Amino acid sequence: GAAALLDDDDDDDNGATKMNPLRANDDALKQIMRRVFEEIKPFVTRHEPDVPEEDLPELSRTRDLSKADFTVQWSRFCAKRKVNPAEYVKNLSETIQRQIEEDGNRDGFIKSVQGVGPYMNIFVKRQKVFKLAINAIIEQGTKYGCTNAGQGKKVIIEHTSSNPNAPLHIGNLRNVMIGAHLARVMQACGCEVTQAFYVNDLGAQIGLTALAYSRIYTKIKPTMKIDQWIGAMYAVMNTCQELQQVGVQPGDLEDACKAGEDAVKALLEKSLAEAGNDEKKIKGINEYFDIYQDLRGRFQDMMEVMIQDVREILDIKTEAGKLNLAYERQEPWAIKIFRKMVIDCLTGVQETLSNYGVKHDRFDFESELGWEGSNDKVLEIMKNSDYFVPQTQCNDKGVPQGAYLDMDAFIRDQKFKVGKGGYQKDYPPLYVLR
Repeated sequence: GAAALLDDDDDDDNGATKMNPLRANDDALKQIMRRVFEEIKPFVTRHEPDVPEEDLPELSRTRDLSKADFTVQWSRFCAKRKVNPAEYVKNLSETIQRQIEEDGNRDGFIKSVQGVGPYMNIFVKRQKVFKLAINAIIEQGTKYGCTNAGQGKKVIIEHTSSNPNAPLHIGNLRNVMIGAHLARVMQACGCEVTQAFYVNDLGAQIGLTALAYSRIYTKIKPTMKIDQWIGAMYAVMNTCQELQQVGVQPGDLEDACKAGEDAVKALLEKSLAEAGNDEKKIKGINEYFDIYQDLRGRFQDMMEVMIQDVREILDIKTEAGKLNLAYERQEPWAIKIFRKMVIDCLTGVQETLSNYGVKHDRFDFESELGWEGSNDKVLEIMKNSDYFVPQTQCNDKGVPQGAYLDMDAFIRDQKFKVGKGGYQKDYPPLYVLR
């Protein structure tokens, strides 16, 4: 069976002594390659007993396994000794091959060698190599492949970091898989790894969601996974905001939906007529009428409750902005709304991540960077830079332009390489958006 296949005393070894096992936490291939080269060294030192270790060439893998398993390039070694590399390799290969044929190299790895120009091509006893590798894998179990190469190094891997107002989508999950697996690779290399989730709890999307959450959370119980529920709130409130932007009150559309298809059609025609020749408005009206009705078909119970409050909000965009500003100013009532919503959403997100065995070590909130003054400090440093260009309503092209750092001037002043092998075109400005 399997045990017999992996037994070091099988008939193919012809009574060879047992192989020393591979060391844990050390690359298996490199260990095998070192052992193969150790079999070649005695033939070199027999003629040059004082050859320095650093002069010896390295064994490397071949690209084409039909030609050899490993190869050694002797050109530099021979150049130092002023000998013909092809002739040296031919003689060395023939000597090694003769020895193998005489005693079978029972305890060694090398099966045969062949000189090809300055290259010594080597074939190994594959069964022996496979046996050694498989035994190491079985012995080390889940630890196989781990090393100490990164021992003492601290690594922070920030991944996932989805907006905390909706469930994960396929794009988020792609980042989860990349980040989480990279973390495990780094851990397997001996690094001390921290997996971080950057919580984007500021911005227009979050403010809109918080506005919806604050209006309906206590009035209706979730009917689905909490992050999906919060994502639905955002989708509805954003649609209501977009309707207002094109001159349609969400409450009017809700009344029309309750009245029936003819009422919806009449409201649509009226809204399009009021839009006149404004193509952007016309497009928005058609688009968001459809989206509203689609959402209503999926979340009708929630929407009926939400619209009762939305009717009282004359400008959703402004109200969401005020809520965001209150949160940035650390007003306790706003913090209570945002943090409850964000943590509820992250709870649902973590439930999804747990299905994939992913767990973050820390959650860093964007809002806290503002509260502790980090954002202001960075902005101040940028403003004091020699490369800072302030905001203007009329730049050299006659159009408004936000504040930015002139990175192209910075690159020139620092004398960084430009053109081939360097920056091949003007570096774009670094805009200050905060």
